[in-house]
Amino acid sequence: MRTSIIKELTFAAVCILLGLAWFFRGVFQPAVAPAAVATVLVPQRTQVHSLGRLEPASRILELFPESGNEGATVRQLHVAEGEQVESGQLLVTLDNTDRRRAKRAEAEARLRAAEVRLQQVQAGAKSGDIAAQRALVALAERQSELARREADRARQLQARKAISDEQLEEQQWELDRLLLEKQRAEGTLAGLLEIRETDVRAAQSEIDAARAGLETASAELAASELRAPIAGRVLRILTYPGERIDPAGLLELANVGVMQAVAEVYEGDVSLLRTGLRAKVVLDASGEELFGVVAEIGNAVARKIVLTNDPVSDTDARVVEVRIDLEAESARRVERLSNARVEVFIDLGSANQSESSAVRVNPVVGYHPENAAGR
Repeated sequence: MRTSIIKELTFAAVCILLGLAWFFRGVFQPAVAPAAVATVLVPQRTQVHSLGRLEPASRILELFPESGNEGATVRQLHVAEGEQVESGQLLVTLDNTDRRRAKRAEAEARLRAAEVRLQQVQAGAKSGDIAAQRALVALAERQSELARREADRARQLQARKAISDEQLEEQQWELDRLLLEKQRAEGTLAGLLEIRETDVRAAQSEIDAARAGLETASAELAASELRAPIAGRVLRILTYPGERIDPAGLLELANVGVMQAVAEVYEGDVSLLRTGLRAKVVLDASGEELFGVVAEIGNAVARKIVLTNDPVSDTDARVVEVRIDLEAESARRVERLSNARVEVFIDLGSANQSESSAVRVNPVVGYHPENAAGR
C-alpha cells in the first residue's frame, strides 16, 4: 500500500511540472506580427470565346404562301436552287391560280356592268323615247282642246234645249277623260326627263360592291402566287410541283451578299461586350479564319442551338446571340456556307494591367503568389 501512495504522488508531481512548463512557454514566447494584406494582380480577360454559326444578315427567310391556301399543291416552280432573284419576282405558282384568275375576270365584268348602269342612269331616257312621249303629250293637248270646244258648244245647245242633258254630260265626260290622258302623258314625259338622285346613288352602290368584289378576287389571285419579298438567293427548295405545301415552307431565301457570324455568348460574358469590337471567326470544318466586327448584341437569353461534339458539354447553357458583320472578303468566301458551325473569338481590347485594376486578396496560411498563378 505504501508503494501505491508513492506512485500517486509521483504522477501528481509530473502533472504539476508539465502545467507550469506550458504556462511559462506562453508568457515568454515572442508575439507574431499579423500578416499584411497581399496585393494580387488578377490578369484581365482579353477575349470572349463561343460557338456560333454563319447566317446572312437578312436572316434565312422560310417563305410560305398567304393564308387561305390550305390543301393547295405546287403547280409550277419558276426558280431553281442557287438562283439569284429580284424583289417581287414570281417564285411559285399554286394549283388554284386558274380558278382564282377566272373569278377575278368575273368580278371585272360585274364592275364594268355596274359602271354602264350608272352611265345609263346619268344619261336618262333614250332620245327616241323622249321624242315619242312629247308627241303623245302634244296629241293629248290637241284632243283635249277639241273636246273643250265641243263641251262649250254642247252647253250652248243645251241652253236652247237643242240637246238633252245626257248629251251634255257625255261631252263633259269626254273632255275630262282627255284631260286625264294629257296629264298622264305629261307625267310620263317628266319621268323620262328626270334623273333621280336616288337612282344615281343606287347605281353607285352597285359599282362600289363590284369594285370590292374585284379587290377580293385580285387579293385571292395574288395569294396563290409566291413572290420574293427581298432580292437574294434561293438557298433551298422545300416543296416541288405536285406536292402539298411543306410544313417548313415552300423555299428558303436570303441575301447572301452580307454575311454574319452569330455567336452564342454565355449570358455571364455579355456584359463584357460592346458593338465595334473586333472578332475572329474560325470555320469548324476547315479551320479557315474570317474577320469581322460586333454589330448587334441580342436582347434575350435562350438555350444554345450550336452544340459541340462533346457528349458531356453543357447543352442547357443560357446564351445571348451576338451578330458579327464579316468583312467583305470574308463574307464573299462563305456565301454558300449558311448555318456552318464556327468558333468565335471576340477581342475585348488590350488594356494594360495597373494597380487600379488589381484585386486585393486576404492571405491564408501557406499562401504563395507563385502557386496562385497556376490555379
